[in-house]
Amino acid sequence: MKFTELNLTPEILRAIEDAGFTDATPIQAECIPTIASHVDIIGQSQTGTGKTAAFAIPLLTQIIPSDHKRPQALILCPTRELALQITEQIRIFSKYMQGIRTVTVFGGQPINIQLQELRRGADIIVGTPGRVIDHIKRKTLRFEHLTHLVLDEADEMLQMGFKEELEEILSVLPKERQTSLFSATMPRSILDIVNNYLVDPKHISIAPKQRTLEKIRQIAYEVPTAYKNDLLIQLLRLYNPASAMIFTNTKKMADDLADLLAQANFSSSALHGDMKQEMRTAVMGKFKRGHIRFLIATDVAARGIDVDSMEMVINYDVPQDDEYYIHRIGRTGRAGSDGIAITFVTHRDARSWGFLVRNQRLNVETLSLPTQSDLDNIQKNQLKNSLTQKMAMEIPSHIEEMAADLLEEGMNPQMLIQVLLTGWVSESKLTAIPPVKAKNHRTYHTFTLNVGSKHGISPTKLIKQTSKLCGIEEKHIGDIRISGNNTTMQVAAHIEVKKLQKLSKMPSNQKVVVALSSTGDKRNR
Repeated sequence: MKFTELNLTPEILRAIEDAGFTDATPIQAECIPTIASHVDIIGQSQTGTGKTAAFAIPLLTQIIPSDHKRPQALILCPTRELALQITEQIRIFSKYMQGIRTVTVFGGQPINIQLQELRRGADIIVGTPGRVIDHIKRKTLRFEHLTHLVLDEADEMLQMGFKEELEEILSVLPKERQTSLFSATMPRSILDIVNNYLVDPKHISIAPKQRTLEKIRQIAYEVPTAYKNDLLIQLLRLYNPASAMIFTNTKKMADDLADLLAQANFSSSALHGDMKQEMRTAVMGKFKRGHIRFLIATDVAARGIDVDSMEMVINYDVPQDDEYYIHRIGRTGRAGSDGIAITFVTHRDARSWGFLVRNQRLNVETLSLPTQSDLDNIQKNQLKNSLTQKMAMEIPSHIEEMAADLLEEGMNPQMLIQVLLTGWVSESKLTAIPPVKAKNHRTYHTFTLNVGSKHGISPTKLIKQTSKLCGIEEKHIGDIRISGNNTTMQVAAHIEVKKLQKLSKMPSNQKVVVALSSTGDKRNR
């Protein structure tokens, strides 16, 4: 279905066209008219299927610009990254609408910044449950004028332990409102929210698309954060792709990498939401026509790009969502050709990358960083190719005469070549990245809990509750293994055992029992 068939306002249609969208995804085609008809809905669809537009577009059609004193819509989501992405999408779709103001609130940002934004008023609030509760308690957020509520990735919010916060927020919202709940899965905990807080909702379920990654070679490089730029230049010269997309998680990093590649004499350009639409369209056109070799893009900005054949995708940053990874690497290996997808994994990314690989059952090769010998061979081959090309060209007569004079005067030919090469190589010398230091061996105690996945336990929730109840930082937690009815977790041996007993206060539908099962286990961390 075309967006033009969905009875949208001219202002929203113009913004959608600017963003490069023409066809609505299945979840959008179903949800947009349903939400616009003022009924509650349950949207069941995988991340990356266009859910944000599915609720943002019809929500914007129902917002009445006011003096911004009170929010008319609240969108709750599990993470700050998703909150910022939703806000960016709303601003893209509302850019031709006058008087619509959106404010984002999330933990990790100084609350004074948000207080200043909220004093100016907002029509739409996008936030994480914890920070929204903070503002409600401060009375800096009031919802008596609220008419729309969206719960995005509701299952993930519950897995992260936000059940109490969600219920507290829902208890203070007006009962006369429209509620849209989106969730990839429908566990019992989600059905409880549906039964308690939604009114006769329409259930819209979109089956996930079949993924085809067989023709894509997936490679990971473990690299210190400080050397990611060096590795990028090295790999572009090592693999020498005709074209590639390089993905970052931020607009600033996309700009920084475009400058880096320009300094290395690579034809490249950034693509992100801060660029004017005319510029984005021009950049995409040049990339499709092959006038730009490397495109550095954020996930949102890259959604309008459809390239039939691309040799390589590089994830400079590990994506913040599993589905983003699938969408990124799916841009290579098309039209019957093979593709390569490379991901940079820093120490900070190791846990989230490990979850992504296991959850998506990815077939990934982890390769060693290029050695100095590898890099020297790259430069030698590039030099040979350059000299071969130049030797095929006509040499100016005055250069021939100069060379003959130097040789007649007794200049050593081999020494002459070495001196000339020294200047060329020193300007573009590639230096191997120092090897990562061997991992420390830590000793852990292993604890068992009598609750598991059937009780709503997930690694994310367990880590959060261990921090909240026991005061133990994530860096002191080792392996976590969760089955249906029980969980084992490793905690650094220097942590007092009695601290872990505080997990017995963890929210669950049965009494939580924590027991020490073994001591002195060693693990690489």
